[in-house]
Amino acid sequence: MKLKKATGLTLAALMTVSLIPGTALAAEDYSLKDVQFDNVTIRVATRNGGGAESAVDAYYLSKVEEFNAMDNGITVEMINISTEADYLDRLSTDFASGDAPNIFLEYGGSRVLDYLEADYLLDLQPYLEADPDWYGGFKENGWSTCKFEDYGYEGIYGVPSETYQIMLFYNKSLLEENGIEVPATWDELMDACAKLKEAGVQPFVVGEKDAFRFGHLHTVLSLKKYGADVAQKLASREMSYDGEEMLSIYGMIKTMVDNGYLGDNLLSTDKGQEDTYFEEGKAVFKYDGSWYPAQIEESGSELFANQEVGVVRFPSIEAKYEKTDMGGTTDAYYISTLNATEEQVQASVVFLKYLASVDYIEGLIAVNPNTYAYNVDVKTDNYLLNDVMAIMNDTEDVRSDLQGYDTQSMAMNTVRTALQGLAMDKTPEEVGSEIVDSLAEYE
Repeated sequence: MKLKKATGLTLAALMTVSLIPGTALAAEDYSLKDVQFDNVTIRVATRNGGGAESAVDAYYLSKVEEFNAMDNGITVEMINISTEADYLDRLSTDFASGDAPNIFLEYGGSRVLDYLEADYLLDLQPYLEADPDWYGGFKENGWSTCKFEDYGYEGIYGVPSETYQIMLFYNKSLLEENGIEVPATWDELMDACAKLKEAGVQPFVVGEKDAFRFGHLHTVLSLKKYGADVAQKLASREMSYDGEEMLSIYGMIKTMVDNGYLGDNLLSTDKGQEDTYFEEGKAVFKYDGSWYPAQIEESGSELFANQEVGVVRFPSIEAKYEKTDMGGTTDAYYISTLNATEEQVQASVVFLKYLASVDYIEGLIAVNPNTYAYNVDVKTDNYLLNDVMAIMNDTEDVRSDLQGYDTQSMAMNTVRTALQGLAMDKTPEEVGSEIVDSLAEYE
Protein backbone atom coordinates (compact mmCIF):
# COMPACT_ATOMS: atom_id res chain seq x y z
CA MET A 1 0.00 0.00 0.00
CA LYS A 2 1.29 3.44 -0.84
CA LEU A 3 1.15 6.31 1.61
CA LYS A 4 -1.35 8.71 0.05
CA LYS A 5 -0.70 11.69 2.24
CA ALA A 6 0.80 12.50 5.60
CA THR A 7 -1.12 14.28 8.32
CA GLY A 8 0.47 15.94 11.30
CA LEU A 9 0.13 12.72 13.25
CA THR A 10 1.65 10.47 10.62
CA LEU A 11 4.51 12.83 9.85
CA ALA A 12 5.47 12.93 13.51
CA ALA A 13 5.33 9.18 13.71
CA LEU A 14 7.31 8.65 10.52
CA MET A 15 10.09 10.90 11.77
CA THR A 16 10.54 8.97 14.99
CA VAL A 17 9.71 5.34 14.26
CA SER A 18 9.99 2.75 11.56
CA LEU A 19 7.55 0.17 10.33
CA ILE A 20 8.53 -3.46 10.73
CA PRO A 21 6.50 -5.31 8.11
CA GLY A 22 5.70 -8.97 8.56
CA THR A 23 6.84 -11.51 6.01
CA ALA A 24 4.03 -12.50 3.67
CA LEU A 25 2.57 -15.89 4.52
CA ALA A 26 1.82 -18.66 2.10
CA ALA A 27 -1.88 -18.75 1.32
CA GLU A 28 -2.43 -21.99 3.24
CA ASP A 29 -0.86 -20.48 6.37
CA TYR A 30 -3.21 -17.52 6.78
CA SER A 31 -5.63 -19.63 8.81
CA LEU A 32 -3.01 -19.75 11.61
CA LYS A 33 -4.56 -22.97 12.82
CA ASP A 34 -2.77 -24.57 15.78
CA VAL A 35 0.20 -22.20 15.46
CA GLN A 36 2.54 -22.27 18.46
CA PHE A 37 4.41 -19.08 19.37
CA ASP A 38 7.62 -18.55 21.30
CA ASN A 39 6.73 -16.22 24.18
CA VAL A 40 5.12 -13.43 22.18
CA THR A 41 3.52 -10.55 24.08
CA ILE A 42 0.83 -8.40 22.50
CA ARG A 43 -0.95 -5.36 23.91
CA VAL A 44 -4.70 -4.92 23.44
CA ALA A 45 -6.42 -1.56 24.00
CA THR A 46 -10.15 -1.38 24.76
CA ARG A 47 -12.60 0.89 26.54
CA ASN A 48 -13.38 -1.80 29.09
CA GLY A 49 -12.65 -1.16 32.72
CA GLY A 50 -9.63 -2.82 34.28
CA GLY A 51 -11.57 -5.03 36.68
CA ALA A 52 -15.12 -5.87 37.66
CA GLU A 53 -16.62 -2.40 37.14
CA SER A 54 -19.40 -4.06 35.14
CA ALA A 55 -20.40 -7.52 34.02
CA VAL A 56 -18.81 -6.84 30.63
CA ASP A 57 -15.53 -5.73 32.21
CA ALA A 58 -15.44 -8.79 34.45
CA TYR A 59 -16.19 -11.10 31.53
CA TYR A 60 -13.48 -9.59 29.33
CA LEU A 61 -10.93 -9.85 32.13
CA SER A 62 -11.80 -13.49 32.75
CA LYS A 63 -11.57 -14.36 29.05
CA VAL A 64 -8.16 -12.69 28.69
CA GLU A 65 -6.95 -14.68 31.68
CA GLU A 66 -8.38 -17.82 30.08
CA PHE A 67 -6.56 -17.07 26.82
CA ASN A 68 -3.28 -16.42 28.62
CA ALA A 69 -3.58 -19.84 30.26
CA MET A 70 -3.84 -21.67 26.93
CA ASP A 71 -0.10 -22.27 26.68
CA ASN A 72 0.07 -21.22 23.03
CA GLY A 73 3.04 -18.94 23.61
CA ILE A 74 0.97 -15.72 23.51
CA THR A 75 0.59 -13.35 26.44
CA VAL A 76 -2.01 -10.58 26.23
CA GLU A 77 -1.37 -7.38 28.14
CA MET A 78 -4.49 -5.26 28.58
CA ILE A 79 -4.73 -1.50 28.16
CA ASN A 80 -8.15 -0.66 29.61
CA ILE A 81 -9.34 2.96 29.64
CA SER A 82 -13.07 3.26 30.18
CA THR A 83 -13.42 7.03 29.57
CA GLU A 84 -13.87 7.54 25.83
CA ALA A 85 -12.01 10.85 25.51
CA ASP A 86 -9.04 9.59 27.55
CA TYR A 87 -8.94 6.37 25.56
CA LEU A 88 -8.92 8.12 22.18
CA ASP A 89 -6.30 10.63 23.34
CA ARG A 90 -4.07 7.80 24.55
CA LEU A 91 -4.50 5.91 21.29
CA SER A 92 -3.58 8.95 19.20
CA THR A 93 -0.55 9.67 21.38
CA ASP A 94 0.65 6.07 21.23
CA PHE A 95 0.50 6.02 17.44
CA ALA A 96 2.31 9.35 17.20
CA SER A 97 5.10 8.08 19.47
CA GLY A 98 5.41 4.76 17.66
CA ASP A 99 4.20 2.79 20.67
CA ALA A 100 0.80 1.72 19.37
CA PRO A 101 -1.05 -1.27 20.83
CA ASN A 102 -1.09 -4.38 18.66
CA ILE A 103 -4.90 -4.54 18.73
CA PHE A 104 -7.18 -1.60 19.41
CA LEU A 105 -10.87 -0.82 19.44
CA GLU A 106 -12.13 2.18 17.47
CA TYR A 107 -15.28 3.45 15.80
CA GLY A 108 -13.66 3.02 12.41
CA GLY A 109 -14.39 4.78 9.16
CA SER A 110 -12.54 8.05 8.75
CA ARG A 111 -11.44 7.94 12.39
CA VAL A 112 -8.78 5.35 11.51
CA LEU A 113 -8.05 6.72 8.04
CA ASP A 114 -4.81 8.40 9.14
CA TYR A 115 -3.52 5.05 10.39
CA LEU A 116 -4.52 3.33 7.16
CA GLU A 117 -2.93 6.00 4.98
CA ALA A 118 0.31 5.64 6.95
CA ASP A 119 0.25 1.87 6.30
CA TYR A 120 -0.18 1.06 9.99
CA LEU A 121 -3.22 -1.24 9.72
CA LEU A 122 -3.17 -4.92 8.82
CA ASP A 123 -5.30 -6.04 5.89
CA LEU A 124 -7.26 -8.92 7.40
CA GLN A 125 -8.85 -10.09 4.17
CA PRO A 126 -6.42 -12.98 3.50
CA TYR A 127 -6.84 -14.22 7.08
CA LEU A 128 -10.61 -14.05 6.80
CA GLU A 129 -10.69 -15.79 3.43
CA ALA A 130 -8.41 -18.54 4.75
CA ASP A 131 -10.96 -19.27 7.48
CA PRO A 132 -14.42 -19.31 5.83
CA ASP A 133 -16.19 -20.29 9.04
CA TRP A 134 -14.82 -17.22 10.79
CA TYR A 135 -15.43 -14.89 7.83
CA GLY A 136 -18.93 -16.20 7.21
CA GLY A 137 -19.88 -15.75 10.83
CA PHE A 138 -20.11 -11.96 10.57
CA LYS A 139 -23.26 -10.14 9.55
CA GLU A 140 -22.84 -8.64 6.10
CA ASN A 141 -23.99 -5.18 7.23
CA GLY A 142 -21.24 -5.06 9.85
CA TRP A 143 -18.30 -4.44 7.52
CA SER A 144 -18.90 -0.78 6.70
CA THR A 145 -16.39 0.55 9.25
CA CYS A 146 -13.72 -1.95 8.16
CA LYS A 147 -13.69 -1.37 4.39
CA PHE A 148 -12.31 1.74 2.70
CA GLU A 149 -13.07 1.43 -1.01
CA ASP A 150 -14.49 4.96 -0.98
CA TYR A 151 -11.02 6.17 0.01
CA GLY A 152 -9.20 4.12 -2.62
CA TYR A 153 -8.17 1.11 -0.53
CA GLU A 154 -9.05 -2.49 -1.17
CA GLY A 155 -9.10 -5.00 1.64
CA ILE A 156 -10.65 -5.45 5.07
CA TYR A 157 -8.84 -3.66 7.88
CA GLY A 158 -10.80 -4.66 10.96
CA VAL A 159 -13.50 -6.93 12.31
CA PRO A 160 -16.76 -5.48 13.61
CA SER A 161 -17.82 -5.87 17.22
CA GLU A 162 -21.33 -4.70 18.13
CA THR A 163 -24.13 -3.46 15.92
CA TYR A 164 -26.58 -0.82 17.05
CA GLN A 165 -29.49 1.44 16.22
CA ILE A 166 -30.64 4.68 17.85
CA MET A 167 -34.24 4.55 19.09
CA LEU A 168 -36.65 6.42 21.33
CA PHE A 169 -37.20 5.00 24.81
CA TYR A 170 -40.09 6.24 26.91
CA ASN A 171 -41.75 5.99 30.31
CA LYS A 172 -45.10 4.29 29.76
CA SER A 173 -46.72 5.50 32.98
CA LEU A 174 -45.79 9.16 32.54
CA LEU A 175 -47.22 9.22 29.02
CA GLU A 176 -50.42 7.54 30.16
CA GLU A 177 -50.81 9.84 33.17
CA ASN A 178 -50.59 12.86 30.88
CA GLY A 179 -52.89 11.46 28.20
CA ILE A 180 -50.19 11.34 25.52
CA GLU A 181 -49.85 8.70 22.82
CA VAL A 182 -46.44 7.29 21.94
CA PRO A 183 -45.13 9.63 19.21
CA ALA A 184 -44.43 8.16 15.79
CA THR A 185 -43.48 11.41 14.01
CA TRP A 186 -41.32 14.37 14.90
CA ASP A 187 -44.31 16.70 15.04
CA GLU A 188 -46.03 14.32 17.45
CA LEU A 189 -42.91 14.24 19.60
CA MET A 190 -42.73 18.03 19.71
CA ASP A 191 -46.43 18.22 20.63
CA ALA A 192 -45.84 15.69 23.40
CA CYS A 193 -42.89 17.70 24.73
CA ALA A 194 -44.98 20.89 24.80
CA LYS A 195 -47.81 19.19 26.71
CA LEU A 196 -45.41 17.64 29.20
CA LYS A 197 -43.65 20.95 29.89
CA GLU A 198 -47.00 22.64 30.40
CA ALA A 199 -47.87 19.93 32.94
CA GLY A 200 -44.55 20.41 34.75
CA VAL A 201 -43.09 17.11 33.52
CA GLN A 202 -39.61 17.03 31.97
CA PRO A 203 -39.61 15.53 28.44
CA PHE A 204 -35.88 14.73 28.10
CA VAL A 205 -32.71 15.16 30.11
CA VAL A 206 -29.70 15.12 27.77
CA GLY A 207 -26.14 14.83 29.09
CA GLU A 208 -24.42 17.03 26.51
CA LYS A 209 -21.32 17.24 28.69
CA ASP A 210 -20.61 14.12 26.65
CA ALA A 211 -20.61 15.72 23.21
CA PHE A 212 -21.74 12.62 21.36
CA ARG A 213 -25.29 13.21 22.62
CA PHE A 214 -25.97 16.13 20.26
CA GLY A 215 -23.80 14.34 17.71
CA HIS A 216 -26.19 11.40 17.69
CA LEU A 217 -29.22 13.67 17.61
CA HIS A 218 -27.79 15.58 14.64
CA THR A 219 -27.15 12.36 12.73
CA VAL A 220 -30.52 10.74 13.34
CA LEU A 221 -32.45 13.93 12.52
CA SER A 222 -30.47 14.36 9.29
CA LEU A 223 -31.17 10.77 8.23
CA LYS A 224 -34.85 11.08 9.04
CA LYS A 225 -35.16 14.29 7.03
CA TYR A 226 -32.80 13.73 4.09
CA GLY A 227 -32.29 9.96 3.88
CA ALA A 228 -29.16 7.81 3.91
CA ASP A 229 -27.51 9.75 1.06
CA VAL A 230 -26.92 12.66 3.43
CA ALA A 231 -23.80 10.89 4.70
CA GLN A 232 -22.01 10.93 1.35
CA LYS A 233 -23.39 14.34 0.41
CA LEU A 234 -21.82 15.87 3.50
CA ALA A 235 -18.59 13.93 2.98
CA SER A 236 -18.29 15.14 -0.64
CA ARG A 237 -19.34 18.68 0.38
CA GLU A 238 -22.27 18.49 -2.04
CA MET A 239 -24.17 19.40 1.10
CA SER A 240 -22.47 21.95 3.33
CA TYR A 241 -22.46 22.13 7.10
CA ASP A 242 -23.47 25.77 6.82
CA GLY A 243 -26.06 25.19 4.10
CA GLU A 244 -29.83 25.40 4.35
CA GLU A 245 -30.28 21.69 5.02
CA MET A 246 -27.95 21.55 8.03
CA LEU A 247 -29.14 24.89 9.40
CA SER A 248 -32.60 23.36 9.53
CA ILE A 249 -31.30 20.45 11.64
CA TYR A 250 -29.41 22.76 14.01
CA GLY A 251 -32.59 24.80 14.29
CA MET A 252 -34.59 21.75 15.36
CA ILE A 253 -32.10 21.03 18.14
CA LYS A 254 -31.97 24.71 19.10
CA THR A 255 -35.77 24.84 19.44
CA MET A 256 -35.67 21.90 21.82
CA VAL A 257 -32.94 23.58 23.86
CA ASP A 258 -34.71 26.94 24.01
CA ASN A 259 -38.03 25.36 25.02
CA GLY A 260 -36.39 23.42 27.82
CA TYR A 261 -37.33 20.08 26.30
CA LEU A 262 -33.81 18.70 26.79
CA GLY A 263 -33.39 19.80 30.40
CA ASP A 264 -31.28 22.42 32.16
CA ASN A 265 -27.51 22.70 32.51
CA LEU A 266 -26.93 20.47 29.52
CA LEU A 267 -23.18 21.02 29.45
CA SER A 268 -22.72 20.10 33.11
CA THR A 269 -24.87 16.96 32.84
CA ASP A 270 -23.16 13.83 31.56
CA LYS A 271 -24.59 10.68 29.99
CA GLY A 272 -24.52 8.77 33.27
CA GLN A 273 -26.60 11.45 34.97
CA GLU A 274 -28.95 11.48 31.99
CA ASP A 275 -29.52 7.75 32.41
CA THR A 276 -30.19 8.16 36.12
CA TYR A 277 -32.83 10.84 35.54
CA PHE A 278 -34.68 8.59 33.13
CA GLU A 279 -34.34 5.47 35.26
CA GLU A 280 -35.68 7.33 38.30
CA GLY A 281 -38.73 8.51 36.37
CA LYS A 282 -37.60 12.15 36.17
CA ALA A 283 -37.70 12.31 32.36
CA VAL A 284 -40.23 10.83 29.97
CA PHE A 285 -38.07 10.22 26.88
CA LYS A 286 -34.51 9.39 25.99
CA TYR A 287 -32.92 8.68 22.63
CA ASP A 288 -30.32 5.97 22.98
CA GLY A 289 -28.80 2.94 21.33
CA SER A 290 -29.78 -0.70 21.23
CA TRP A 291 -27.23 -1.27 23.99
CA TYR A 292 -29.49 0.51 26.48
CA PRO A 293 -31.76 -2.45 27.41
CA ALA A 294 -28.81 -4.33 28.90
CA GLN A 295 -27.62 -1.18 30.63
CA ILE A 296 -30.95 -0.37 32.29
CA GLU A 297 -31.41 -4.00 33.32
CA GLU A 298 -28.01 -3.98 35.03
CA SER A 299 -28.87 -0.69 36.77
CA GLY A 300 -31.59 -2.36 38.82
CA SER A 301 -34.15 0.23 37.75
CA GLU A 302 -37.64 -0.44 39.11
CA LEU A 303 -39.08 1.03 35.92
CA PHE A 304 -37.41 -1.72 33.93
CA ALA A 305 -38.31 -4.42 36.45
CA ASN A 306 -41.96 -3.36 36.26
CA GLN A 307 -41.84 -3.23 32.45
CA GLU A 308 -42.67 0.48 32.49
CA VAL A 309 -40.09 1.32 29.81
CA GLY A 310 -41.09 1.15 26.16
CA VAL A 311 -39.20 1.67 22.91
CA VAL A 312 -40.15 2.74 19.38
CA ARG A 313 -38.33 3.56 16.19
CA PHE A 314 -37.00 7.11 16.29
CA PRO A 315 -39.86 9.34 15.09
CA SER A 316 -40.02 10.03 11.36
CA ILE A 317 -39.70 13.45 9.75
CA GLU A 318 -40.18 12.52 6.09
CA ALA A 319 -42.41 9.47 5.62
CA LYS A 320 -40.24 8.00 2.86
CA TYR A 321 -37.31 7.80 5.30
CA GLU A 322 -39.34 6.37 8.16
CA LYS A 323 -37.23 3.20 8.33
CA THR A 324 -33.90 4.87 7.66
CA ASP A 325 -32.11 5.11 10.97
CA MET A 326 -28.86 5.87 12.70
CA GLY A 327 -27.13 2.55 13.24
CA GLY A 328 -24.62 0.05 11.95
CA THR A 329 -21.42 -1.05 13.66
CA THR A 330 -20.60 0.64 16.94
CA ASP A 331 -16.91 -0.14 16.80
CA ALA A 332 -14.40 -2.63 15.43
CA TYR A 333 -11.08 -4.23 16.31
CA TYR A 334 -8.02 -3.27 14.27
CA ILE A 335 -4.49 -4.68 14.24
CA SER A 336 -1.59 -2.26 14.11
CA THR A 337 1.58 -3.15 12.20
CA LEU A 338 3.47 -0.12 13.53
CA ASN A 339 6.77 -1.40 14.95
CA ALA A 340 5.24 -4.86 15.25
CA THR A 341 7.12 -8.07 14.50
CA GLU A 342 5.71 -10.74 12.23
CA GLU A 343 5.06 -12.92 15.28
CA GLN A 344 3.17 -10.13 17.05
CA VAL A 345 0.99 -9.54 14.01
CA GLN A 346 0.16 -13.22 13.69
CA ALA A 347 -0.45 -13.57 17.43
CA SER A 348 -2.77 -10.58 17.22
CA VAL A 349 -4.82 -12.33 14.54
CA VAL A 350 -5.08 -15.41 16.75
CA PHE A 351 -6.36 -13.35 19.69
CA LEU A 352 -8.73 -11.45 17.41
CA LYS A 353 -10.24 -14.74 16.29
CA TYR A 354 -10.73 -15.57 19.95
CA LEU A 355 -12.54 -12.27 20.62
CA ALA A 356 -14.71 -12.61 17.51
CA SER A 357 -15.87 -16.18 17.96
CA VAL A 358 -19.20 -17.85 18.67
CA ASP A 359 -18.04 -19.06 22.08
CA TYR A 360 -16.84 -15.63 23.17
CA ILE A 361 -19.93 -13.79 21.91
CA GLU A 362 -22.36 -16.30 23.39
CA GLY A 363 -20.70 -15.87 26.78
CA LEU A 364 -20.84 -12.11 26.36
CA ILE A 365 -24.54 -12.23 25.54
CA ALA A 366 -25.14 -14.13 28.76
CA VAL A 367 -23.80 -11.21 30.82
CA ASN A 368 -24.65 -8.38 28.41
CA PRO A 369 -27.65 -9.06 26.16
CA ASN A 370 -27.00 -6.86 23.14
CA THR A 371 -26.87 -6.83 19.35
CA TYR A 372 -23.59 -8.04 17.90
CA ALA A 373 -21.96 -8.14 14.47
CA TYR A 374 -21.47 -11.90 14.70
CA ASN A 375 -24.24 -14.29 13.69
CA VAL A 376 -25.30 -15.76 17.01
CA ASP A 377 -28.78 -16.20 18.40
CA VAL A 378 -29.57 -13.68 21.10
CA LYS A 379 -31.94 -15.43 23.49
CA THR A 380 -32.84 -13.22 26.39
CA ASP A 381 -35.54 -12.51 28.94
CA ASN A 382 -34.87 -8.79 28.51
CA TYR A 383 -38.25 -7.68 27.13
CA LEU A 384 -36.87 -4.32 26.04
CA LEU A 385 -34.07 -5.87 24.01
CA ASN A 386 -36.55 -8.19 22.31
CA ASP A 387 -38.56 -5.13 21.25
CA VAL A 388 -35.37 -3.42 20.07
CA MET A 389 -34.35 -6.40 17.94
CA ALA A 390 -37.80 -6.52 16.34
CA ILE A 391 -37.42 -2.87 15.31
CA MET A 392 -33.91 -3.49 13.95
CA ASN A 393 -35.13 -6.45 11.91
CA ASP A 394 -37.67 -4.18 10.20
CA THR A 395 -35.19 -1.38 9.44
CA GLU A 396 -34.51 -0.71 5.76
CA ASP A 397 -31.30 1.35 5.82
CA VAL A 398 -28.80 2.63 8.37
CA ARG A 399 -25.88 5.00 8.55
CA SER A 400 -23.67 5.62 11.54
CA ASP A 401 -22.27 8.99 12.67
CA LEU A 402 -22.30 11.14 9.55
CA GLN A 403 -18.75 12.32 10.15
CA GLY A 404 -17.53 8.73 10.00
CA TYR A 405 -17.90 8.94 6.20
CA ASP A 406 -15.83 12.11 5.95
CA THR A 407 -12.31 12.16 4.55
CA GLN A 408 -11.17 14.29 7.47
CA SER A 409 -10.55 12.26 10.60
CA MET A 410 -11.18 15.27 12.86
CA ALA A 411 -14.64 15.91 11.40
CA MET A 412 -16.50 14.10 14.17
CA ASN A 413 -14.84 16.00 16.99
CA THR A 414 -15.21 19.26 15.06
CA VAL A 415 -18.94 18.84 14.52
CA ARG A 416 -19.67 17.56 18.01
CA THR A 417 -17.79 20.43 19.63
CA ALA A 418 -19.59 22.99 17.49
CA LEU A 419 -23.00 21.47 18.25
CA GLN A 420 -22.41 22.09 21.94
CA GLY A 421 -22.70 25.77 21.05
CA LEU A 422 -26.45 25.24 20.67
CA ALA A 423 -26.54 24.84 24.45
CA MET A 424 -24.61 28.11 24.82
CA ASP A 425 -26.98 30.45 22.99
CA LYS A 426 -25.19 30.17 19.65
CA THR A 427 -27.37 30.43 16.57
CA PRO A 428 -27.59 27.70 13.92
CA GLU A 429 -25.70 30.03 11.58
CA GLU A 430 -22.86 30.45 14.07
CA VAL A 431 -22.62 26.70 14.55
CA GLY A 432 -22.56 26.07 10.80
CA SER A 433 -19.85 28.68 10.25
CA GLU A 434 -17.74 27.25 13.05
CA ILE A 435 -17.85 23.78 11.52
CA VAL A 436 -17.04 24.94 8.00
CA ASP A 437 -14.23 27.24 9.13
CA SER A 438 -12.67 24.52 11.30
CA LEU A 439 -12.81 21.90 8.55
CA ALA A 440 -11.32 24.36 6.05
CA GLU A 441 -8.17 24.62 8.16
CA TYR A 442 -7.35 20.99 7.32
CA GLU A 443 -8.33 20.88 3.64
